Amino acid sequence: MRYEREDGCRAWLTLGGLRPRQTKALLEEHGSAEALYDRFVAEKGAFLREKLTERQLAALTEGADRERMHGLMVTMKEHGLRILSEEDYDYPDALRAISDPPPFLYVQGSTQALNQPRMLCMVGARKASAQGEVAAQEIARGLSESGVTVVSGLALGIDTAAHRGCLEGGSPTVAVLACGLDQPYPVTNSDVRRSILEAGGAVVSEFAPGTVATPYAFPVRNRIMSGMCRGTVLVEARLQSGSLTTVHHALDQGREVFAYPGVPNTEYAEAAHQLLREGARYFTTAQDILEDLGWLEDRPPTVKEKSALPPLSPSQQAIMSLLRGGSRSLDELAAASELTASDLSGSLTMLQLMGLVRALPGKQYCIA
Repeated sequence: MRYEREDGCRAWLTLGGLRPRQTKALLEEHGSAEALYDRFVAEKGAFLREKLTERQLAALTEGADRERMHGLMVTMKEHGLRILSEEDYDYPDALRAISDPPPFLYVQGSTQALNQPRMLCMVGARKASAQGEVAAQEIARGLSESGVTVVSGLALGIDTAAHRGCLEGGSPTVAVLACGLDQPYPVTNSDVRRSILEAGGAVVSEFAPGTVATPYAFPVRNRIMSGMCRGTVLVEARLQSGSLTTVHHALDQGREVFAYPGVPNTEYAEAAHQLLREGARYFTTAQDILEDLGWLEDRPPTVKEKSALPPLSPSQQAIMSLLRGGSRSLDELAAASELTASDLSGSLTMLQLMGLVRALPGKQYCIA
């Protein structure tokens, strides 16, 4: 995977632990992460002393070291990570609409999985009952068979059941982590993570590589899970469960909330019954959810069904990656991709025949 300087500067900015609004304000002021980085290095961060905390400044100063940035990019390449900004084409559309979207999102896997027409978040207890895990997996499978992408947190219990069920149903599933994507968290779910990626799904995080999971990070992460989706489905949780922060984010974001009743008078059903009393949507099967959302009619195409095109060659992938940042001239593509003239010409021709790239006047090219 090839990276541009802007990618490295975006990654550097995520090291500072800035709040989304702080990052957004700085990007609006400077126009790009690259311009911000250059000024930071030239002025040794002096212009940010009244805007950031000492801890944030120290983290950015340490991260601005060339060797540190090089190591960060090497880690990203080793794990096949992309870093998207809100302005990028592949950034999740639904996430842009929330009040505090992550300015940057690290992605491992298919970015197409982030913008599916039907997406639902499913959450619940880590220490779930056997019945709850079975129900979650069956519900996720039923949703997936109707073209729904299930988003969850890759934790043990209900999250794992949700991902497994979605994989069984054939639709891509997305895992949102509360740590850097180079972290094997949780270690016991490495097989599930691998299956998600192999099936055309994605694993995402707003935290820089090297960031370990902390209790603070999970509630922050949960707004992304709910924000990507049309609604949040709670299968099983206690009243003090962290899963309820995802529900609260969903309500604040104007999303639907569904609560599975479970077994009455058990601790596993406490949170769901509280939500049902407060007006959450009642359901017992995937069909109930699909009917409430008006999704019972036709199954939309999934990522795999959208196109019968063969996998892109490395040259074609490199060109598509470059064009995601906007249109480019033939000369710019040649310089950035380092492809030979014949490879570049042949790859562009094939991408146009596939309907993926469009030629513009003046030997310019863009994503179709």
